[in-house]
Amino acid sequence: MFDRFDMDVRALCVIAMVAMTPIQGQQPSVPLRLASPDGAYALFGNEQAARLWLERTPTHQRMIVAKVAVQTLTLSWSPDSAAFILNDREVSDLEISYLYDVKTLDRLDLRSRILAADSEAVRFVQSEYSAHAYFHAIRWLDAPHVEVQLHGYTGGTRNGNTVRPGDCFDLRYRAGGDGTVRKVSQQVSPINDKTGCEGLE
Repeated sequence: MFDRFDMDVRALCVIAMVAMTPIQGQQPSVPLRLASPDGAYALFGNEQAARLWLERTPTHQRMIVAKVAVQTLTLSWSPDSAAFILNDREVSDLEISYLYDVKTLDRLDLRSRILAADSEAVRFVQSEYSAHAYFHAIRWLDAPHVEVQLHGYTGGTRNGNTVRPGDCFDLRYRAGGDGTVRKVSQQVSPINDKTGCEGLE
């Protein structure tokens, strides 16, 4: 999957990604229509119906991608228009990322792939002390690969009269449309009483 790469549309993809990335502190949102770099497809949402659709532009054929609240999504097309990222922050303490093949609408759950490939990620996400864990596909590295960030913090633990603060974590991965995952970095530090997790990323 995703074996084509077209340098001519890379700039268009970057523009689409910037347009879809929320400003710090703002709620992520999706415009009503986001065209693919080659113009062959468009993603569009309907807030009232809670649907995300894919339209084949030449024929206007439409297919439902997902039944989701479009206000919670961020989206980005691959440089070659063969795939797109869907980040869904459905609730305040969780975000999940998916990679879709545009021709089949097969969905790759990046959260599941990362947890299967990295025991460190499991420790942060599935610990009884986990508080917030966000999987966010940040950007396309090339046509078949995306950079995914797993970040958040764990709750503190008590041992008698002693309380150990939770940890801030920021893990980065290179994930491919074929399901391959490779960790590229990991940062972990105790939550700072004054700044929280600010400055870790």
